[in-house]
Amino acid sequence: ACTPALSQPAGGCTGPTEQGDVRSAILANYDLYSPPAPQAGDDKLHIALSAELKMIESVSEPAGSVKMAIEHTMKWVDSRLAFNSSTLNNGCYPHERAVFPPDMLDEIWSPVYSFSNAIGSFGDSSTFLVFKNDGEVTVKVREGIEVSCEFDFRKMPFDEQECYARLEIRAPVEQVDITPPRDGESLFNVPDAGLKGGTVEWDILSTSVVVSETSGSPPAMSYADFTVKLRRKPDYWMSFVLIPSVFLVALSYGTFWIQRGAVPARAAFCFIAYLSTINNTKGALNALPKLSAGDAWILGVLSKSQYFCAYTVVEVVVANYLLHIETRVQAALKEARNKEEISGQQISDMQAFVRARAGKFGSALIRKDGTMAFSDQNVDVLSRWLFPAAYVVAFGTVTAMAGVVGA
Repeated sequence: ACTPALSQPAGGCTGPTEQGDVRSAILANYDLYSPPAPQAGDDKLHIALSAELKMIESVSEPAGSVKMAIEHTMKWVDSRLAFNSSTLNNGCYPHERAVFPPDMLDEIWSPVYSFSNAIGSFGDSSTFLVFKNDGEVTVKVREGIEVSCEFDFRKMPFDEQECYARLEIRAPVEQVDITPPRDGESLFNVPDAGLKGGTVEWDILSTSVVVSETSGSPPAMSYADFTVKLRRKPDYWMSFVLIPSVFLVALSYGTFWIQRGAVPARAAFCFIAYLSTINNTKGALNALPKLSAGDAWILGVLSKSQYFCAYTVVEVVVANYLLHIETRVQAALKEARNKEEISGQQISDMQAFVRARAGKFGSALIRKDGTMAFSDQNVDVLSRWLFPAAYVVAFGTVTAMAGVVGA
C-alpha cells in the first residue's frame, strides 16, 4: 500500500524503486539500539501520541478494573529512515509514504512502552507501520487491556467513575518524551461512529489525556494517562433491586394489620419478605467488592430494608409471646372472679394472684388491678405508626449521607 506517485528526479533514477529494495537500503547500516537524533533545536526526541477509544468491553466492580480497547498512534522522526535523499535512493521511490509489515519494528528503533496499571489483556492486537520519505515513522497499535481503577460507589447506582490507562515510555525523559497536547487539543477521542460492542450498562461522558513524567526513583519517564469518564445507567438497579426491596418492606409492614390471632399468616408475610430481601441483597453484593453499607448508597438502602424486614419477624414473635401471656392473664382473672363469687370476699392482692399464674416474664407486665400494662395490641399499634416513619427517616438519612439527592 502506498500514496500517489511523486515525480521522478530530472537526472534519472539510480536508487531502488521497489518497496522491498527501499527497505533493504534504509536498513543496510541502521543501528536499532541507538535512538534517533533529536530534531534541530531540540535536546531530546519527541513522540507525538494520540489515541481512540474503540470499546469498553466490560467494567468489573469486584475487581476494580475496566477492560478497554484502545488504538493509539505514535509518531516520531528518524532521519536515518528517510528515503527521499540522494544518499539512499536519489528519490527514486515514486511515493511519499510506504507501508511496511509490523515485523519491521524489530529491525528499527522504536519506543518501548507499557501500560503501567494494566493487570491483563484481551483480544488480538494489531499493528500498522508507515514510513514517510522524510523519516517520519507512524506506528498505530490496537490492543485490548484491562486496567486497575479506583472506584467510588457512594452514589451507586447514580455513580460516575473515572478510569485511566497509563502508557509509559520506558526511556529516560532526558532522552525521549511524549509531546503534551496544545491548549484545546484532544488527543484521546471516541470515533464519530461510536463504540462497537462492549458493555451496555455505562455511558461514556468524556475522554481526555494528560501527559506528565514519573516521580520517585530515577530515571524519570514520560507517560500519558488516557482517561475515560463513565456514568452508570441506573435502570437495572432501580427496577430489579431497589424498588423490589422497598416493596418487600411495604409487604412486611402489612404484617401489623393482619389479625393477631392469625399467627401462620403473619409469620408467612414477614418471613417471605425478610428472606426475599436477603436474597436481593446477596445479588447486589455479588456485583460489588466487599464494601460496608456506608460505602454505597444501594447497600445502605438494602441493609436498612433488611433490618426493617427483620424487625417485623421479631415483632411477630414478641406479639405472639405477649398474646400467650395475655391468655394466661385472662384465665387468672377469670379464676379470681370465680373465687370471689364463691367466697363472697375480694382477693386482697390481685396483682400477686395474677402474677403467680402469668409466668416469670409476664409477671413484670401486671398492674395492680391484675391487667397487663403492655400487650400484643400495644406492640401492633405502635409498629403501625412508627415503622413507616422510621423507614422514611432511615431512607432519607442514607440518601443524604451519600449525596444522591440531585444526582
